[in-house]
Amino acid sequence: MNTGHGVRFLVMSAAVCAGVAMAELAHAQTLDLTLSTPSVTFASADPDTTPSIAAAAVTVTYRVRDNAGGGWRVTVLAGGDLTAGAATIPINLVTWTATPAPPFQNGTMSRTIAQTLASGSGNVQAFRNGTVVFRLENRWTHNTGIYTTSIAFTLVAP
Repeated sequence: MNTGHGVRFLVMSAAVCAGVAMAELAHAQTLDLTLSTPSVTFASADPDTTPSIAAAAVTVTYRVRDNAGGGWRVTVLAGGDLTAGAATIPINLVTWTATPAPPFQNGTMSRTIAQTLASGSGNVQAFRNGTVVFRLENRWTHNTGIYTTSIAFTLVAP
């Protein structure tokens, strides 16, 4: 019987993508997205007493300018399941809570479909922050190990 195990996943990238028509290039959008930490770690814990392990909060800082009233969205997408050698933990066992709501929303990680973390419309002239807390469903069936995956945070203003 395991007495606990550590799981870590790495936040590998924060990207910005702006969708603009060629005629609008003179007034291209300015998008900014930063994260407070490059990695998230879940501590070891007994699944009987801690069925869900919370990681330290991640601050997501964003700004959207010259958006001409269009919508914007921050998404997260896992590069795969959590892996430690041949052992895996399905990424959908990682969920998050996020504030302030709106524009942030709670969700579940996916490795196939980018999940919306925050969304809005128009411009966000000053830098704004959101707080995200990732949680791992803690099970006795998880093998002990240091599990990793990459998570892409993307800010898009189509």
